[in-house]
Amino acid sequence: LGSSSSVPFTSIFSQLFMTVVVPLIIGQIVRRYIKDWLERKKPPFGAISSCVLLMIIYTTFCDTFANPNIDLDKFSLIIIVLIIFTVQMSFMFLTFLFSTRNNSSFTPADTVAIVFCSTHKSLTLGIPMLKIVFAGYEHLSLISVPLLIYHPAQILLGSLLVPTIKSWMVSRQK
Repeated sequence: LGSSSSVPFTSIFSQLFMTVVVPLIIGQIVRRYIKDWLERKKPPFGAISSCVLLMIIYTTFCDTFANPNIDLDKFSLIIIVLIIFTVQMSFMFLTFLFSTRNNSSFTPADTVAIVFCSTHKSLTLGIPMLKIVFAGYEHLSLISVPLLIYHPAQILLGSLLVPTIKSWMVSRQK
């Protein structure tokens, strides 16, 4: 294209490492020492996790759409939504096809796990990665729109497909 740029790879890698890997390692180490206490007290980690996820989604939506420089018309937003739904359905369909081939050793339960786990990506990891990789970029809000749509789309499609996939799994297990 006749243009070039430099990417601060070490800076991006170190920030991602500190944002993603270090908290994971610390959590695993701490868990080893307080596991018994956690099993006795049973803190509401599910509710805490849901609240943190909701907070991340909310703040990202606010940051994205509060930006006065975002130039996104309704038609473009609808096109993005349609593309994301199409991509998500295609990924789910392809993983379903590959996991149900004749020479596949996957059980129906394995297939369901493959379809949902392989195609679902988390907003909680994607947004920090975008903010690190595109730090200071004036169109960061615009870049985060597909991820903001993808996460709710995967939840919506998953919930809509559960009855169909459940009936398929039950019929295959009989």
